[in-house]
Amino acid sequence: MKITINKNQQAINFKTHVGTIIMIAGQKAKAGIEHFKYPIPRDIGVSTFELIDAVEEETEMSVYGGYKCISDGMIRFSIGS
Repeated sequence: MKITINKNQQAINFKTHVGTIIMIAGQKAKAGIEHFKYPIPRDIGVSTFELIDAVEEETEMSVYGGYKCISDGMIRFSIGS
């Protein structure tokens, strides 16, 4: 029996994480919070920096990672004003 990696599932997981981060950012922005942390996902098949870039692109840089945004297994996102 041949075992292969389901690349489609990794793409779905990646899009799900991007959508979740954007949803959290929207909730935090409504509450007046400028920063939040998100755990580094392990199931997306791409680097953490690619995830940050995708979020920044989707939100037109209104949600961004910034300088030294990765620490202790978390990504620190900032919400632009």
